[in-house]
Amino acid sequence: MRVPNNDGKMMAEINIIPLVDISLVLLIIFMVTTAFVKEAGLNMKLPKAATTEAAPEKQQDISIAIAGDQKLYFDGRQTTPNQLRARLRMRASKSTEDRVIIKGDQHVPYGKIMMVLDEVKLAGFTHIALATEPIVEAPPADERR
Repeated sequence: MRVPNNDGKMMAEINIIPLVDISLVLLIIFMVTTAFVKEAGLNMKLPKAATTEAAPEKQQDISIAIAGDQKLYFDGRQTTPNQLRARLRMRASKSTEDRVIIKGDQHVPYGKIMMVLDEVKLAGFTHIALATEPIVEAPPADERR
């Protein structure tokens, strides 16, 4: 945009302040949203249960996932059983009051889930939850009217 200056000459400038403002706002949005993504891209099919309690997941919760291929994930990062044990003990040294949510794919053998549950209990955690999907059923025909 050409704007005349005090000398009467035309000045050609590009104002980059709005560009910088928009860039910083986008950067902040990306930083905030990535803080809430714990298990991005982890495709699991949780078992269904009629007694599912829908307690929202908190930031301080510890999430342990066992995928269908039996790989372990601690807070969204792939780990081994030995690393899982070390990470649980390190977190337990800070606080054993954090809730541990175990998410196991419905095709994972029961023994694998129990191995993870044992590690969590051995580390000293007492608030343990097993993640499930709620069963969504249609109401009976006589209640639909």
